[in-house]
Amino acid sequence: MFGGIPFFTLLKRETLRFVKNPVVTIAPPIISQILYILVFGLVLGSRIGDVGTHTYISFMFPGLVMMALLSNSFMNPSWSMFAGRHFGWIEPILTSPLSYTQIATSYILAGIFRGLFVGGILLFGAFLIPGIPVVYSIFHILLYLLVVAFVAASAGCLVGLWAKKFDHIALVMNFALFPLVFLGGVFYSLEMIEGVGFLETLVKLNPITHMINGLRYGMIGFSDINLVPGLILLPILAFSLFGLSVKLIHDGYNLRE
Repeated sequence: MFGGIPFFTLLKRETLRFVKNPVVTIAPPIISQILYILVFGLVLGSRIGDVGTHTYISFMFPGLVMMALLSNSFMNPSWSMFAGRHFGWIEPILTSPLSYTQIATSYILAGIFRGLFVGGILLFGAFLIPGIPVVYSIFHILLYLLVVAFVAASAGCLVGLWAKKFDHIALVMNFALFPLVFLGGVFYSLEMIEGVGFLETLVKLNPITHMINGLRYGMIGFSDINLVPGLILLPILAFSLFGLSVKLIHDGYNLRE
């Protein structure tokens, strides 16, 4: 299903899109996470104190990795798909021997590679910061990195198909993705918001809360929530979004205007 030169040519093109210009695509998220570490982890961390038996910076760091993974996995296919539609680059792809599944897979895999690349750099950086445990469960680390990158890239492909202009992608990121990330427990534990009614319920129902806590458990062995629902539902969500991407490309949604 995935054989043939055209598929790998498209995958290589979409994957190398962010590698060819790392100053624009890779450096900003890395610098942003470094600033979060400096301001929240090193400056405010000593004032906030420990979270359970863990230092604040070690508690916060997995959330920063997940934030970077989500945003980069989402951005690559969303911008690529939209630009391909907007500038007509998608037309040769649609008329090529590629199947609809191959087209969706190439865009989504490119997003996964970008997210894992940036997330991997941040994970490697954890070895350079004293006091941050990096590996508690390698199974949970790899599983959550892969599944979450798959979810975000598939969602990005859908948004790239839906968006009518560049502002629509920024709208989704600023009013959906980033609020969910910040409500996912990057900078605070669920114990800190116990009894806050609607906010506590919203955080527990937020799928990104399960993503962050899954990676947090993999890195430092601590989680605010039961991981089983996330382990079951996140792969289902990933394959559902992927299937919907294939279906919309097959139907020519916003591709043949």
